Amino acid sequence: MGTIVATFGGTFLTEVDFETYPSERRNRSIQIDIDQFILGPESREPGDSINHSCSPNCQMRNATQLIAMRDIAVDEELTYDYATSDISQYDEFECACGSDNCRVRVTGNDWMNPELQSRYQNIFSPYVQRKIKAAQSARALTKRDVEVLMNSYDANPQQALTHALRVVTGMPNASWRSLVAQVSTALEHRELLYSADQSCLDQLAEQLNERRII
Repeated sequence: MGTIVATFGGTFLTEVDFETYPSERRNRSIQIDIDQFILGPESREPGDSINHSCSPNCQMRNATQLIAMRDIAVDEELTYDYATSDISQYDEFECACGSDNCRVRVTGNDWMNPELQSRYQNIFSPYVQRKIKAAQSARALTKRDVEVLMNSYDANPQQALTHALRVVTGMPNASWRSLVAQVSTALEHRELLYSADQSCLDQLAEQLNERRII
């Protein structure tokens, strides 16, 4: 128990760049932050063969290392729950792990499952832990929040939106780039927001003004 069984390494990429690689290679990769991935090497390595299980015998130690959760028998397959490291849709699949608690399908939204959050408390990759904590403190904008957003928007749109997004995401210290990665799943749209495209900024401000949430 606690023994390191794998350390993942490779090329660090944003999601936009990550998506340009073949699915076979992306499926041998790991997500380490909201908009950061480690792309697996060109040739398959032993760590690439660690499969998902809904009843795993390994867990995340940090963003890039797996450790044993318990004593593992000789010739027993090494597995971990992909929900503890990946929250994107690049590697969703039908699960055939055969566990009594099998979820049947593994998705990038499994980290939101309250039962999994309870079971894997302090086991999730650090960035997923932060996202879970942020979700617990996120809230809709108040009338006063919206007034501040709209009154300060013309002077500095990105700064005004940053303040509002920190409220609705529960991430009070997040950068603009981190906030955009949280709220925009469409990669092309995300890139436009990163570059402060005025039309996209206006649409986001309008959405926050009308709905007060993302």
